[in-house]
Amino acid sequence: MNGFNGFQKMVLFFLLTALFSCSKDSDEASRTDRTTKQLIAEQILKKTNAIRREKGLTDLIQNDEMDQLAVLHSENMITFNFFDHVDHENKSPSNRADDLNFAWSRIAENIGKVPWFQNVTSCGDTRSVEAISECVVEGWKNSPGHYANMIGDFEELGVGVAFTKDSIAYFTQVFQTHSLFTMIIRSASCYLVIGLYVYLVAQ
Repeated sequence: MNGFNGFQKMVLFFLLTALFSCSKDSDEASRTDRTTKQLIAEQILKKTNAIRREKGLTDLIQNDEMDQLAVLHSENMITFNFFDHVDHENKSPSNRADDLNFAWSRIAENIGKVPWFQNVTSCGDTRSVEAISECVVEGWKNSPGHYANMIGDFEELGVGVAFTKDSIAYFTQVFQTHSLFTMIIRSASCYLVIGLYVYLVAQ
């Protein structure tokens, strides 16, 4: 017999339905994860601009290239197990921008990491977009080096968020200012890196 009997058809239908459902759930989880990280990044930009407005400064503009640079660094810190402005290839923020042919005249970076957890020091329950965004931004605000970047003479901001398997969020902010002569003259001494960071641990 070349065909399927009724029972075989029913089993086959069940298996195909189960496989499709698993794939759909996986895709939905992936989309949700991307959406969460995007929403956190948007909140960080919003909260950073609120801090700048308190000082009478103009808002930073979201920049796709700086977003890409920030996401790359956050993901690399997890993948290669480090937490620093200088990455696993011994490259600074400006080096990474140059590698991707991104134009800049001044560039600065903040990094931080915060657990997605119910009881984080100084932050409490960080298991929401609003709470974890507030936690890391307040941490930066209370650190002189990070705060200097947040209210610095910059025009654009990129934000990168990545999560470890055990729900530790790594954050990168990349600030930049453009120049008409950026594509012609690039000096290795032009970048600004604050070698301080915020590390909030769960207790």
